[in-house]
Amino acid sequence: MDLAQTSVLVENSIRDLKVDPAACRGANPGQWSLVYRGSTVWIDVFTLSDNPNRWYFQIMSPLLTIPDKNSESFLQSIAEINHNLFGSWISKKDNWTYVMFRREAAGLDQNEVNASLDRVAIYCADYHGKLSFKFEGCWLPKDTRPTGNTGDS
Repeated sequence: MDLAQTSVLVENSIRDLKVDPAACRGANPGQWSLVYRGSTVWIDVFTLSDNPNRWYFQIMSPLLTIPDKNSESFLQSIAEINHNLFGSWISKKDNWTYVMFRREAAGLDQNEVNASLDRVAIYCADYHGKLSFKFEGCWLPKDTRPTGNTGDS
């Protein structure tokens, strides 16, 4: 399956959610973003430069940043949760964790796109709540004020 064929499946899934796929499209072809079941979900259809004829399908949702305290216990919890997940997993990149699903697009069908979207969104919302509660107080307050010249001289 190529970008056009896989995009049809993705946009059918988004449309089935009563959301306009055009409103979810990203800056580049093969990118969509939406909020579903309380989770921000990113969908990507892409190829790699070393094999431009092989397409991949990915759904991911940002879960939580790594906590400032008890990070080893947090990561141990992630590993144990991963054992119970079906058709998706929690990954870590830099200081963030994500619920995600990725596979080659070849052989992908509408049922798998729909089920993967459901699983990623549901798992992300569920484990965001559970891990936030379990590790409450482990994230230090962050200064969210803009940096640079704010006129406060």
